[in-house]
Amino acid sequence: MLAMPSAHCPRVPPPHAAAAAWDALPIDFKAEDDLPVDPRCWSRGDVSRWAERRGAAPERFPMNGKALCLMSEDMFRAREPARAAKMHQDFRRRLARAMALQELVEKLQRAAGK
Repeated sequence: MLAMPSAHCPRVPPPHAAAAAWDALPIDFKAEDDLPVDPRCWSRGDVSRWAERRGAAPERFPMNGKALCLMSEDMFRAREPARAAKMHQDFRRRLARAMALQELVEKLQRAAGK
């Protein structure tokens, strides 16, 4: 199980520094399918594209990335029973990667500031 830092909600870590950290770097961070690396920053269009590419009906996910972060596997199952486990796993993997990258960027920024 993936340990997630708790802020206001244990499922949605704060992206406060994420956007600024990504913007400060000289490279454009995109995931393997051209979606932003951090799903907490996904727009409704990004969520629709992600869902459609996984064979799901995009209209069943009318939300942005922050709202998607709040969804449990059971909530995915209610929207897409046949694809729920894989979609939930893919989304949590992306979120974990984004959080690890955010932590690395913040550590590098702290080290550079010393």
